[in-house]
Amino acid sequence: MSPDASVDRETVCEHAAEHNGALLGDPTQPIVYDNYMTVRALLDFLKDWIDERLDDITRGRITDPEKTIAWYWLKNAGDGTHFAKKDVVFECFHNFVALSQWGNTIFGIMSRLSQDGGDSRVRAAFEKTMAGDPDAANGAPYTPLEMFVMELFRTISPNGGSVSAISDARQSGSSDNYGDSGSPAARFGLPWERSGFMVSPHTSTSFDPVHWTNPSQFDPDRYRDVPTSAQVDEAKSKQIGFAKCPFDLTTMKVSDGRNAAMANSAFGTVFGVVDGKPLPVCDYAGFAPFGFGYRRCPGEQLTINVFEDFLRKVWRDKITFHSLHLPNPRKVPIGPNAVIDDDVSFARLS
Repeated sequence: MSPDASVDRETVCEHAAEHNGALLGDPTQPIVYDNYMTVRALLDFLKDWIDERLDDITRGRITDPEKTIAWYWLKNAGDGTHFAKKDVVFECFHNFVALSQWGNTIFGIMSRLSQDGGDSRVRAAFEKTMAGDPDAANGAPYTPLEMFVMELFRTISPNGGSVSAISDARQSGSSDNYGDSGSPAARFGLPWERSGFMVSPHTSTSFDPVHWTNPSQFDPDRYRDVPTSAQVDEAKSKQIGFAKCPFDLTTMKVSDGRNAAMANSAFGTVFGVVDGKPLPVCDYAGFAPFGFGYRRCPGEQLTINVFEDFLRKVWRDKITFHSLHLPNPRKVPIGPNAVIDDDVSFARLS
């Protein structure tokens, strides 16, 4: 799509519908167009602002730079061959985009915990989790609160799916590179380019009965017996029928002074190892809200920790959620695929 900000509404909506398909609730709503164009108008400013803030970190112009995620990216980028500063800028920008999924998830949690019209099963599971010892793993891979948050993400699934290119279209010799004389589009004289893509449907996979017993049931305990990324090794790969691991098992030590490394499972799922202790994620096809394998969201554990803190706050301060039942609530976009009625409130019990 042309970067010209004067592009008409129909073009924006068609573009959004084409590239997001079922992931968008209704891309023809004016509020989607208005916010889409606002983001586009601010994009260059935001990237320049991020670039300047990264310079502040690099040149020591801020206090406690190690409290930022970007500091660790810059420290571990090496000579920049594989992770240049422009990549760090993009990752910071991507994190702003990902905040919309946090908003979608918060709305989903508030709706389910709502005292009127919510989900009694989710409320009961929340009370059971928090009334016990929510942060004690007791030798298990995950704590009760972590499993509760994981089940929230499985059932809410704020990111409905991901798309991966089958071949690297960035290479000049690729048959998928636009304008390449060897590309199918060019050979047939077509004015557009199409690449091969693979779609990973997160929501439908998470609810597939092939993976779960009673997948529609809200059950945080289902994660007690599923494999973690630290367990999916060469032996596990052969057990499920692979001749070898699709990805070589590799460990990359960090360069920021910590005794830590990044490791991966046989499926390509990356996870941390700190002081020799693995910090794995659920490496099972039935848990798909963060994607799969090497395309899995690297911010998964951070996101789960954020929502654990959110729920601790809700429990500690006795916060309850309610619907206002407004006759004409204002429409609010909370993500690329969600425009909601702004009629949810909260109260704190005395």
